[in-house]
Amino acid sequence: MPQALLPPRTSDPAVIEHRLLDLAYTTDSIITAPVLAYYVPCSIGDAERVLERLVTEDRLRMEIDDDGNIHYIMPNRQRLAPQRMSYGGALARQSPQVIESHHTPNAAAAAVLSLIVPGAGQLYAGRPLSAIAWFMLVSMGYLLLIVPGVLLHILCIAAAAGAAHQWRPSMA
Repeated sequence: MPQALLPPRTSDPAVIEHRLLDLAYTTDSIITAPVLAYYVPCSIGDAERVLERLVTEDRLRMEIDDDGNIHYIMPNRQRLAPQRMSYGGALARQSPQVIESHHTPNAAAAAVLSLIVPGAGQLYAGRPLSAIAWFMLVSMGYLLLIVPGVLLHILCIAAAAGAAHQWRPSMA
């Protein structure tokens, strides 16, 4: 990897501790000095010093497995939603989150809209092409005779309610 793309390394214990908290609370990784050094990034020696200090302060517990590997346990560890971080441990300025609101169409509302204007319920349910087609079809039915127009209008209302009932948000 070219040197320009590598994140800056740190030896600041406060930054290393902050990144340790991020590692502990946003991942399920086993905490070891090499994992912390990779995650921060810092030297393994700097990571070991921070981990050992936290053990002496009773904020971490050190365990050695049967193979002699040392890992650290954080009491009451639970997974939290990750925060955006910049390298060096400082919190990146968080931009306001865009909350996508997807309304879930109500089948009854779609039916009432199509009762008032043929195709309006389909438009409400997010099916504009279907809305145009129903509007034209029902309008032509009313122009020919009242009975075909009424029958098509009833089908339009049922189709609008069905479209709203089957609505799924787009994954875009």
